[in-house]
Amino acid sequence: MKIRFIHYLLFFLLGLTIGTGCTTPDTINHLPSEEDSEIVLEDYQLTEDETWEPEKTYIVNRTLEIPQNTTLNIPPGTTVKFGRDARITVQGILKIGTPLAKIGTPLAQEQVTQLVHLTSDNVGPTPGDWNGIFFDHTHDLESFIRGAVIEYATVALDIKTTSPTVAECTLRLNKTAIALDGSDAHIHHNDILDNNIGIRTIGRQTLPRIERNSITKNETGIFSENVQSIIQHNNLNANVFALRLNVKFDFVVINNWWGNSDAVEIMDAIIDGGDPGLITKQIGKVLYEPFADAEIADAGFPYPTLLTELLK
Repeated sequence: MKIRFIHYLLFFLLGLTIGTGCTTPDTINHLPSEEDSEIVLEDYQLTEDETWEPEKTYIVNRTLEIPQNTTLNIPPGTTVKFGRDARITVQGILKIGTPLAKIGTPLAQEQVTQLVHLTSDNVGPTPGDWNGIFFDHTHDLESFIRGAVIEYATVALDIKTTSPTVAECTLRLNKTAIALDGSDAHIHHNDILDNNIGIRTIGRQTLPRIERNSITKNETGIFSENVQSIIQHNNLNANVFALRLNVKFDFVVINNWWGNSDAVEIMDAIIDGGDPGLITKQIGKVLYEPFADAEIADAGFPYPTLLTELLK
């Protein structure tokens, strides 16, 4: 009897040791140690400024929040993967990629030598796997995205009432690449391709600048509800519809390349008030002349070799 009691006691102590010594993996809501090459962040909120490490892969599940008065710096060479429906919400400052030259300084622009890759963490990724990056009414001018590849999001860059610069990036295979709502953002020298919508603009009181981009092979290149937008010196060829106007005012969009120099074919690529069979409300006209008579050589993403190396 005494021996049986001792056996029971030993089994109990062994079970207690296993139960306390082996914990069930839990969600990571902090930055792991420097030795980890893959860092998982789940419902993570910055509490202070952070700079991520380029040799590591960051996996974001659910929400990554950048509160007011904090800055997240994602340097060149960093890979960020997003789980199903994950998103970044920006109320502070987000700096992705190679820094821009500061306005008013005589310094030359720093060259992009490595890209940031923001992509789906799903096997067999498709557009809409993750929600995208949401700039939530930050009223901040310091955020930028430069030298990045962003793919497979619902709205890759959803920019509301703030004005980050988006330069020298490739945005592809998203449902919407860039949505500008009440934004004065400068969007230049990007490849925006293979999306359902390349750029969508909303808000009449703002003046976004969309210049020297290659906006191609999208279902709709630009969906415009902001006729104050400056859209010039872009290549807008090979889309199902290059530009779709959805507001009752006329819209001046000049000095762009539409894929050819035939005015009839250009009009066929534009949906506006001249297409009563395709619209259901009063819509203005797109005034596209003068237009470029050849492809604009310096428009679009300027680092194809880096892109090939990243995606191979």
